[in-house]
Amino acid sequence: MPVSALVVLGCVACATPARPSHWYDAPPPAAVPELLRWQWALAEPPEASAADVFVLDGFTTAASTVEDLHRARRRAVCYLPLASVERDSPDAARFPAELTDEAGRVRWDAPEDELRTRIAPILTDRLRLCRDKGFDAAALDQLAGAPRSVVDQLVTQAHRMSLPVGLLDAVHAHADLTVPDSPDRPPG
Repeated sequence: MPVSALVVLGCVACATPARPSHWYDAPPPAAVPELLRWQWALAEPPEASAADVFVLDGFTTAASTVEDLHRARRRAVCYLPLASVERDSPDAARFPAELTDEAGRVRWDAPEDELRTRIAPILTDRLRLCRDKGFDAAALDQLAGAPRSVVDQLVTQAHRMSLPVGLLDAVHAHADLTVPDSPDRPPG
């Protein structure tokens, strides 16, 4: 092979863009979720050596925590209790009073069109929060009783954001993540 061909091939190899630092070639067990060690860490900071995949609170977990887990070759799943409208949540004021109940939960029995046009965009912003913090996937909770069109919209939006999604209390044909249950999961 002529020397010039070697130089060209060498330059092409050098020009290959580097992958982001949190990407890595997953070991074979990653293809089999049942073999992964999962930990729910909603209240306490995660200890990277404790598990392969962590389910973390989407509101309170800092992006730096997700980055630290990625550096340790771990995955982070964003837990979102979607019907919960807690007073201290950053988006609480956005929820229309007529679409929430006294307990601070979305009224899934409200008119479907209202839920789709007024509630789903707020919940989609919660998914954006997960994406922007660098989470690898989203675990959506408190969707039992939600209209199918709202669940469809949320699953579609998660996928548009490149977030695999698991539904903890609802079923959807395109949910592509199975999240093991835990005693640490808040009551729904």
